[in-house]
Amino acid sequence: MKFDKVIKVTVLEDEKSFRENVELLLNSTKDILCIKTYGGEKAFLNDFVNIYPDVYWIDLHLLDGSGMNVIQHIKRHRPEARCLVCSFFDNEDKIFEALKSGADGYIIKSEENGKMLEAVRELYNGGTPMSRNIARKVFSFFTKPEAIPANLEHLSKREYEILKELSKGLGYKEIASNLFISKETVKKHIQNIYTKLHVNNRTEAVVKFLNNQEPVL
Repeated sequence: MKFDKVIKVTVLEDEKSFRENVELLLNSTKDILCIKTYGGEKAFLNDFVNIYPDVYWIDLHLLDGSGMNVIQHIKRHRPEARCLVCSFFDNEDKIFEALKSGADGYIIKSEENGKMLEAVRELYNGGTPMSRNIARKVFSFFTKPEAIPANLEHLSKREYEILKELSKGLGYKEIASNLFISKETVKKHIQNIYTKLHVNNRTEAVVKFLNNQEPVL
C-alpha cells in the first residue's frame, strides 16, 4: 500500500515502559513515524522550537508538570497543531478540561493498539478521535437537560427557556417561533417571570438572568 505522506508524531509520556511501547507501535506501520519522545514537560518545552510533528501525543499526568499546560502552550504558538490526549483519566472533569485546553482528540491508555493507530490517522485527516466511553460522556453532557441556576430555580423550565431567549434580545414573536408556542403564551410566561423575579420590566429580568450565569472560559 502506497501512502502520500508519513504522519510524524511526537510522544509526551512520563511512564517509560508505556512510552517505549507507543513508540514501537507507531513505528510498526508504514504511514506513521514517531520522530521524538519526551518523558516530561520541561524536556518537551525546551525542545519545542526544534520539532514540527503532524500530531502531538500527550499524556495529561506528568511527574514534572501537566499535559494541559503543554496543550495550551502548543495551541498558543501553533494554533493549527493537532493534539491527541492519551490518558488513564476518563472522568468528565479531566475530559472537558483537556478539550477546553485545546485537545483535538482523547483516547484512553487501555485502548486497543489498532484503535490507537486509527486515532492518529483520524486526527491527522481532520477528525476528532475519541475512545468510545469518552465520546459517550461528551455526548451525554451535551444532551442532558440544562440545569437552572439555584437563584432562578423557582422558575419553570419553560419560563427559564423564555428568559434565556429574552436575554438574546429576541422579541415575543421570535421567541414564540423558536419554542413552537403562541405569542400569547409567551406573554403569559413573561408576566409570570416578572412576578417570580420581583422585577417590572424586560431589562431588569435580563440583568437578573445574566448575573446568575457562570462565566464562559
